[in-house]
Amino acid sequence: MSQPSSSSIGAPGDEAGGEVLPTVARAAIIEHVTGKPPKEAPPEPEGYLASQAGVFVTLRDKKSGEIRGRSGSVTPESENVIEETRQHAIGAAAGTEERGPVKDRRALNRLDVEVSVLGPLERVESIIELDPEIYGVVLTATKRGVHGVMLPNVPELNTVDKQLAAIRRQAGLRPDERLKIERFRVETFTDADAG
Repeated sequence: MSQPSSSSIGAPGDEAGGEVLPTVARAAIIEHVTGKPPKEAPPEPEGYLASQAGVFVTLRDKKSGEIRGRSGSVTPESENVIEETRQHAIGAAAGTEERGPVKDRRALNRLDVEVSVLGPLERVESIIELDPEIYGVVLTATKRGVHGVMLPNVPELNTVDKQLAAIRRQAGLRPDERLKIERFRVETFTDADAG
């Protein structure tokens, strides 16, 4: 099931829902690293899967839980969440500065795949409207257009102040800059949901 702290973005009906997205992400990575098409075609984009939404794909080490790679966007860049997931899975497989890219199936088998489907952005007038366990946040410097994003429910960022400080650091936002604050909900699917 999706994480309980997240809210449904669109209720999947009888057709395939978001629980198939980690499998879609894993297949896209395998295709990318092997150069071979997946044995099974991705599901048809119907219902929930046909919707447009921002998506983040996160790869975590199964043993340590450390993030091995993450890629995503707040606003949709593809025609549906299946293609959005495929695109960002390949980006996540590029790895981080500390750890190199996913190079083969063995490396991928040591990772958990997590797909977060984002709900619409909501403008926030006051930080009292934020809750780091429920909402992700986008901070945008109004003059420079520079922005930073943080998904919700990050264990070490359990207060609004910690969440906002982490976004500022990540994006290089200055303390004196005027910021636009937006929040969003996510529905997160993991490998366990697919199995």
